[in-house]
Amino acid sequence: MQSKARRRDWSAGATVKVGFLTLTVIAKIPTPGDFKSDAYVLASAAKGTFYEFVPHNGLNKIDADEARDLIADGKRIAEQRAAAVVAKASASAAHAAVIAEMLEVA
Repeated sequence: MQSKARRRDWSAGATVKVGFLTLTVIAKIPTPGDFKSDAYVLASAAKGTFYEFVPHNGLNKIDADEARDLIADGKRIAEQRAAAVVAKASASAAHAAVIAEMLEVA
């Protein structure tokens, strides 16, 4: 008998269990280029502690400054990805305009 895989909600504000700890997801931090799973900043309201969690690589206790730095890195990466998407869309639109211009001439 096969068991169904249980999917956890890893969105910001969700509560997750990691080992014996119940933690709140603060942010998802993309890790492009290293072929690892994305990292998460987690917090324990009961203990007032922060953690960095990378699935299959473990849980590390971090301080508030490290948590802020990780979140800032995640925002920077997201902004870079968004800028790359906009640039690609702009290039595609320019290419389509050139094709349309060439078709008018022909």
